[in-house]
Amino acid sequence: MAEYTRTMLAHHFAKALVCTSVLIAALSAGVWFFLGGDAALAVWVGAAIIGLPQAWLATSMFSRFGAQAPTLLGIAKFSLSALLFGLWFAKAPDPQPGAIFMGAIAVLVSSPVFYYLAAKDKVV
Repeated sequence: MAEYTRTMLAHHFAKALVCTSVLIAALSAGVWFFLGGDAALAVWVGAAIIGLPQAWLATSMFSRFGAQAPTLLGIAKFSLSALLFGLWFAKAPDPQPGAIFMGAIAVLVSSPVFYYLAAKDKVV
């Protein structure tokens, strides 16, 4: 079995990120058509609240600190997401909870699937 390197991680992660972004764009276009622009923006915000800490975690796992304390990185990821959700609901004039959670759930479900599809044929 081949070694999984940072370059392979970056390539697979970039492909998964592009596919997830296309999915979120299509989802937000549908939401914009039915619910309006504020809800479409909330879909993107929900996706970013989950996706950005997830991207940070994925890139941090190959750092010196990440190899020593993956549990702490996971806790930091979830804490950052919780903080961003709290900030959004505290500061947004119309938070659109259904749309924001739709974007968040779409990223949570689709990004691992897209990552798996990008990486499944690459590692021997």
